[in-house]
Amino acid sequence: MSYGRIRQYPGGLNVLYGGTRKMPKEFSRPWQQSIPVQTDPERCAFCKRDQVIVLGKFENGWIHLQNKFTPYSFHEMVIPPSCWPEEELRILGGVAGIWRALVNLERIVSEAVPMHNELWVTAHVGALAGQNITHLHYHVHEPERFPRDADPALVAEAMCQINDREEALLAHLRQSPLAIGCSLHPVYCVVVESIFRVGQCFIIPDSVARLHPVVFGALLAEVTRCYAETFRSTQGLAPDFQIFMKFYRGDFIYASYLPILNNHGATDSVGAIISGGSLTHPWTPEETLAALQKTRGLG
Repeated sequence: MSYGRIRQYPGGLNVLYGGTRKMPKEFSRPWQQSIPVQTDPERCAFCKRDQVIVLGKFENGWIHLQNKFTPYSFHEMVIPPSCWPEEELRILGGVAGIWRALVNLERIVSEAVPMHNELWVTAHVGALAGQNITHLHYHVHEPERFPRDADPALVAEAMCQINDREEALLAHLRQSPLAIGCSLHPVYCVVVESIFRVGQCFIIPDSVARLHPVVFGALLAEVTRCYAETFRSTQGLAPDFQIFMKFYRGDFIYASYLPILNNHGATDSVGAIISGGSLTHPWTPEETLAALQKTRGLG
């Protein structure tokens, strides 16, 4: 019998690969669907803007919104002025679309300091990633970790532990043999380390600093395009995916591109979170990287 291998990451994250499973030659995802709510300005609340709280309009035409439905004390959004065709949405609008978004997001992050020092920026494309409309929207929110009446000393101690785990993982990823993209974009590196889902990759700066929208935008556009081409399903769809970016005191810490290439089971939720099991992936990050390197442009 062929047994899997466990790969351990700093912070107590374990991932199980291999056994009798490997990357398929074709990617069938019958459970994935086209964006359920297709482009229709008359049905889109973001296009009509009569059901949203508009905070302002950026110089490049994008819109700054307050999120009406949120548990977070600070939660704003950035959207393009109109819906996009699905293929454009699945690459975040390409280099131009990503650059326009980043310029606006960087402005919000910078102006939020010092009232809101830690901010997360997220975007979700496709129903499997948590979004079912074609109007792209980036969320900017401050994470909530502790009850408001929590002991400040205990909060400080817990935050030290969280930051230590994060820094250890990022240091590990910077040294990973699965890092690519540095020759084209020396400020950042792309690291194909599939931790939370198969195919995940990280974009990490060589040191903590302000975001470079032009450089980072070109790299993120390259990543989304290559994944869209490499992992297009036999049903004709590029992957649904989630984008995550962390900022602290205005500085960019790291980003994650998380494609939804398979379904998670109970071992990856209850088992891993409550009972300390490994996250289980159908193929290795080395296989993901090899597939991406066959697609022109990345690596």
